[in-house]
Amino acid sequence: MIKKFLLHNLALKLVSLFLAIILWFYVAGEQNEDLEKRATLNIEPPPGMVISSRSAGKVNVLFRGPKNRLSLISSDIAVNYKIEEIKKPGKYSFTISPRGIDVPSGVKIVSIKPSTVTVNLDRLISKWLPIKPNIKGKVGEGYRIAEDKIKLNPNISLVEGPEKLLKNLEFIYTSPIKVKGYTKSFIQRVSLQPLIKGQLPSLDIIEVTVPIEEDFVNKDFKGIPLKFLLSSAEHFSVQCSISTIDITLTGSRPNLDKITNKDILAFVDVTGLNPGRYELPVQIKLPSNVFLLSDVPLAKVTIGEKP
Repeated sequence: MIKKFLLHNLALKLVSLFLAIILWFYVAGEQNEDLEKRATLNIEPPPGMVISSRSAGKVNVLFRGPKNRLSLISSDIAVNYKIEEIKKPGKYSFTISPRGIDVPSGVKIVSIKPSTVTVNLDRLISKWLPIKPNIKGKVGEGYRIAEDKIKLNPNISLVEGPEKLLKNLEFIYTSPIKVKGYTKSFIQRVSLQPLIKGQLPSLDIIEVTVPIEEDFVNKDFKGIPLKFLLSSAEHFSVQCSISTIDITLTGSRPNLDKITNKDILAFVDVTGLNPGRYELPVQIKLPSNVFLLSDVPLAKVTIGEKP
């Protein structure tokens, strides 16, 4: 009996079930719901003026409407406001109107928070400023940036901004140039750093050459034995006023750390000299990639015939 009831007019029952489901989805979609989104606040200043600071860069917008219409709202929405009829710099407050937001039909804006925004307006001026590189981080160990050799092309820019800020500004930085771990020179193209927080980056492109070289340090070496260079055929006795010397070397830290006194040869060349007294320069032979920084002393040498 039950089976007969279920199968009676089955097609009509299936169509009715399908229509009921469609109707349920339609009614559910037409019920109003609330949706809050974070929106970018775009404020257009009056001609010849610029916003030097503002109380908010984003606002929370509460929408209300059917769910199927709320889903049409863009994830990247913006609130646009144009400041008019103000001609003097100063601090001003404005009420943000929903008229600056595009919404789908059937959706309304319930609230905007904060509803009031305060801005500081200043005169817009232009000024030529030198450009400085904004170096961030430390290069690899044993290396340094040769700051006096950094090149920027161009090295000056015509900058627009608030009068109060620009009139005392002596230079402008590039956007950050990261050098962490670098051991070789490189060239990077960067923009200028915005003068005001939240301002769009400058369209100017600066080509920055960052020279990186080994970081030379100095190191003292004391008590280096003094030797004499003479021909094996010469049978002379040699006496000297000094037996050791102290010198200062310069080079990269890794290279200097490898060197000991045994790696340095200090000598006086007495080949071909007749017996007598002489003041002769001390000659130094060094390992590669290090350099003598200190002055070389003169040695007082007495050459005599062997008995």
